[in-house]
Order: sequence, then structure tokens, then C-alpha cells
Amino acid sequence: MSIQERTPSSQDNYIMRIPYLGILLVLTMVLDFLQSRLLPLYLNIDWTLVFVFYIGWSSNPVKGSLAGTVFGIAQDFLLGVMLGLNGVFKTLIGYFSSYLGTILNPDLEGLLRFVLIAFISFVNNLTLYWFQHVLTNTRGAVPLWTVLSGAVLTGIAGDLLFRLLDRLQSRPKQFFS
Repeated sequence: MSIQERTPSSQDNYIMRIPYLGILLVLTMVLDFLQSRLLPLYLNIDWTLVFVFYIGWSSNPVKGSLAGTVFGIAQDFLLGVMLGLNGVFKTLIGYFSSYLGTILNPDLEGLLRFVLIAFISFVNNLTLYWFQHVLTNTRGAVPLWTVLSGAVLTGIAGDLLFRLLDRLQSRPKQFFS
């Protein structure tokens, strides 16, 4: 049997990618739903941001943006916030994480990856709170402790999830390509 006979065709690879992204979307929604119902607000991890960042980091800007849009709108719908806010922010995160994946070391690990994800989460949450107040024409202080603790926990979860998903697939850039 030749090597060519054993390798899957490009169409087989395409079919295998869609269920993987669907599984990530369902897992994101289940985790967001459970933690929003069971945990205090300051212990919530932005799983959608983590998965969108991972998909963007592991693929090209178009796929990162598309994943960000789908995951963000699903998060808006599930959590009952203004439909489209998370979709816009997660689209930008998917795009820019793909861009950062080409500029920075793609095998970025540990403290640097934690800081990067925590910083993006912090900026995302601050911007989300600000836009919600502007669009609803309300006033309120930003819960800085909640935003900061959520960013730190999201950074930790993001780094751990990157390690887990990188172990499951040996070449992530080619998996989403």
C-alpha cells in the first residue's frame, strides 16, 4: 500500500474540522451557562474568549473572525446581554489573535500567554461594561474587582486550555487551515 492511499483527502480533513469547532462551541456554551448559574460573578471565566483566542491563534484571520462572530453571538443569546456586543468584540479578538499568532512566537507558553489572555480579557470586559452603559443610557461604576478577577481567572484557564488542546492535536495551525 502506498503512502498516497493511506493519507486522507483534503475533503476528509475539511469534514473533520467542522465537528471539532461545533464541539468547542457546545462546550463553551455549556461552561458559560453552568458558571453563570452556579458561581459568583467574580469567579466567572470568559470561556468564549478563551476558545475564540485559541481558534484565532491556531488559524488565519478570517476563520478567527468567523469563529469570534458565531461564538460571541451565541454567548450574547445565552447570557441575555445586548445581542451583538460580544459578537463584535469576539470577532475582533479572533482576528487580532490570529494576527498576534503570526507576529509572536506561535509556541508562546506559560506566563507570557497568561498575561496576554488576561490583558485581552480585562480590556474586553471593561469595553463591554462601558458599551452597555452607553447604549442603555445608564450610569454605574465598573465593578473593577469583578473585571480584574475574571481577567486573571480567564488568563489561567486560557493557558491551561491551550496546553490541553495543543496536546490533543500536534499541529494546530494545519488543523484549522
